[in-house]
Amino acid sequence: MKPVGSFWRVARLLLLSVLLIFIAIQFIRPPLDNPPVTGDLQAPPEVQRVLVRACYDCHSNQTRLAWFDQPAPAYWMVVNDVKEGRKVLNFSNWDSLPKGARAGKLFEAIFQVEQHAMPLSQYTLLHHGGVITTDEIAVLKQYALTQGYHPVVDTARQRALFEQWAQYNGWSTPAGVKDEYNGIGYAALAGFGNWQAVSTTERYDNGTFRVIFGNDVVVRAIREGHTNPWPDGAVFAKAAWDQLPDSLGEIGPGVFRQVEFMIRDEGRYASTFGWGWARWVGGLALKPYGNNASFVTECLNCHRPLDKSDHTFTFPLIDTLGLYDQAALLSDNSAAHPLTGKVITTFVDTRAGTMSTLYGNEAAVKYARSGQPYAAGAVVTLVTWSQREDPHWFGGRIPAALLSVEQLIDDNGGEFKYSRFEGAPLAKKNVVTDFAERVQYIVGKKAAVIP
Repeated sequence: MKPVGSFWRVARLLLLSVLLIFIAIQFIRPPLDNPPVTGDLQAPPEVQRVLVRACYDCHSNQTRLAWFDQPAPAYWMVVNDVKEGRKVLNFSNWDSLPKGARAGKLFEAIFQVEQHAMPLSQYTLLHHGGVITTDEIAVLKQYALTQGYHPVVDTARQRALFEQWAQYNGWSTPAGVKDEYNGIGYAALAGFGNWQAVSTTERYDNGTFRVIFGNDVVVRAIREGHTNPWPDGAVFAKAAWDQLPDSLGEIGPGVFRQVEFMIRDEGRYASTFGWGWARWVGGLALKPYGNNASFVTECLNCHRPLDKSDHTFTFPLIDTLGLYDQAALLSDNSAAHPLTGKVITTFVDTRAGTMSTLYGNEAAVKYARSGQPYAAGAVVTLVTWSQREDPHWFGGRIPAALLSVEQLIDDNGGEFKYSRFEGAPLAKKNVVTDFAERVQYIVGKKAAVIP
């Protein structure tokens, strides 16, 4: 057995070695500069106080290091966090962002805070001032709402209508759409507008409408309850349009803006949560998003907090409609079932606080997308929900309770049979009033442009 003195000599040598290494690494100090502030966020004092205290250390050029941030290796972690934080959001360069992007950054920041992704837990562990309270989140939300999208029905609507009609009349998808910068090609995803709609979103933060489509793997997974995690082969497509409000409080889709995809492949995309991302912008020009493959980092940062839902924002609707076992109730024609129909358009009634989606069978969609009047064989189904705030994104509203299902079946070329269903479970309502006006309202809905 070794003498006790030998043990202590070894221990002292180890401690001395650790101390020398600790001293040596203090000389390895990557630079952390505070460049000049070019244009700080101009916000009310109560908003500014929260952001400066909880966010500015990592998201501005006004970083203040505490004494415990100074020693390495803690210093290295701080420098890395600050540099990465400034890349994503820098309040000191706020004036360099377009106005619309500023509002988007605010809403995204609030989303990150509500999902407990920001401020970083390793930051708030010692920087207790970085904790943002529920009341402070409410202050930030109130301010963000003043900066977000506000529909205006004026000459801007006339211009938007002109742009919408121009796009509708020139409706075509360009041949040879370029691959996304990470190698994902559009050709294999084309035709997503004929997939089943999984959900819809009204984004009042940036003035867009979203329809989320799912391929057959997605639909099957929803019906079987295998959505967390989603199976390999699942593909989501999220199409976005400008909002187009009218003077009566209804908001519909205007010009088509972009489509983005999430593709599930656990092996191929193991380093990005098992999902591959792609986005094409520029309307029907379908230009790949970004300048290089690093655009995926933007996707990851946004989806990272949603690990409890397999990094997806979507709350699937087609498993909550409660219609799968009621197809016979709706119609003997299976194509009339809204869950097997294709999306024609979607819209919001701000007066009633409802969201509706108009579905059609093959014949109805063909007529609607070509601008022709509905003819024999067309079946359209208008499904209406109440709305609720999106729990995954401040700035969005999604469908809540199913309110009604209305069906029009054209058996005689222009003569529609009208049916209405309400309740849970759905029950057919006896329509005793004149429904001709309602029929004209539904058939008058123009198809949203979908590539």
